[in-house]
Amino acid sequence: MKTGKVPVNILKRSIINEIKQKNKEVFKGAGVGADYALLRLKALEDIVVTTNIYEASNSLSAALAVYKAGNNMACSGAVLIAVTVSMTLPVEFQESELKAYMKAMDDAAEKLQVEIAGGDTRISENVQVPILTVTGIGRVSAENSMEERKVCAGQELVVSKWIGMEGALLIVNAKEEELQNRYPYAMLDRVMAMEHEMTVLLEAATAVKSEVSAMHDLSEGGILGGLWEFAGKHGVGLEIDIKKIPVKQEVIEICEYFELNPYALRSGGSLLMAVNNGSNLVWELNKLGIEASVIGRITDGNDRIIRNQEETRYLDLPQADEIYKMNI
Repeated sequence: MKTGKVPVNILKRSIINEIKQKNKEVFKGAGVGADYALLRLKALEDIVVTTNIYEASNSLSAALAVYKAGNNMACSGAVLIAVTVSMTLPVEFQESELKAYMKAMDDAAEKLQVEIAGGDTRISENVQVPILTVTGIGRVSAENSMEERKVCAGQELVVSKWIGMEGALLIVNAKEEELQNRYPYAMLDRVMAMEHEMTVLLEAATAVKSEVSAMHDLSEGGILGGLWEFAGKHGVGLEIDIKKIPVKQEVIEICEYFELNPYALRSGGSLLMAVNNGSNLVWELNKLGIEASVIGRITDGNDRIIRNQEETRYLDLPQADEIYKMNI
């Protein structure tokens, strides 16, 4: 496609027409010539906004960008009601690819029950892969907001589902042909099915009702990066049992094959939560069919301790996510 704004005919048939999910709170949404979206919200609610930039080399990455907006929003206790998507595309990008990206993002939005309310799309000679900027807009009541809740020593840390899912999903999607020579199809299919686990909205809503004190979306940097960020944000220490961190065998095998650390691999779909009684929260999540594990506790001071049976070490400053070693 030519540099500049996407032509109106392409905008209509491959972007606007792909937006199927609609929300009643989006009074005015995406359209040709629309310079803004209009949302009509209930009174006495706060507005929450979150923005993420994604290098989306395929339509799966585009869908994950939308899921991340929902997951970030859920960590505030808010309900996501709309997203906007801005795309900067390379000149060699084809309309068929654009349509596939939009379908993947709208499918993700439908699962989150939100509307893609607007955005901007243009072609640039200055990018090699599509760059997506996804902004989530949500609403939260005072009783559900995380802002007034406090993390304190003695609370337990709970992780939902399994770490490394997002990274493993991206790797199998990009390296499926290579991996088919080593692993059975059934195992690779189980990894690809992890896309259905990428949203944390249900566990976040359950955690809010269970009086969770704070939540953190485990995406970039994996569980180790997430723990570091969590401790830094709340000014607390941590004591973690690495053996209790939930990770699927499929993720471990893929990481071993490519010599990656699963604990530093993108973990979208997994949520870190601080709560007074971790066992009770795990029980509540299990009732909904969501796996969860107590992995440690909050401590006084600033020490961030990782225990592995008899071995004890301190959590290191996180490095770049392991996914970047894959060049995908």
